[in-house]
Amino acid sequence: MTVLEIINTIYAAWGKAISKTAVKDNYSMENSTVVAQIPAATLYFTGLPTTDSDLEGNEASVTPTVQVDIYTKGQRALSQAYEIDEVSHGVLNGVYGFRRSYGPELIQSTDPSIKRLTSRYTRLVGLEDKITE
Repeated sequence: MTVLEIINTIYAAWGKAISKTAVKDNYSMENSTVVAQIPAATLYFTGLPTTDSDLEGNEASVTPTVQVDIYTKGQRALSQAYEIDEVSHGVLNGVYGFRRSYGPELIQSTDPSIKRLTSRYTRLVGLEDKITE
């Protein structure tokens, strides 16, 4: 399985699930703290380091790491952020076996009316592993 296949498969399934929340189609794979429309969500890969390889550089396993940021605003902003996070976590953990290694943590924004909830996930992908929906 290639890096591109891992990224595309996970992002497509995550986007499909997250679009059924208040986020709708306002999600991306961009690493940005500025969003045009709220609520919004981002999922981006912070790295995909090799865990094990042979002397020729053939990768036996990699560890994809993703970060999810959820942005909400309004009277129920924090509750809504946790509701969206629950859907996101269900895909990453429940379907693809990612382990939450950080969060969900409320990150302070320069605009106090905007709530940003951040989580990070990791998973070991071995040479023969298949990541499918």
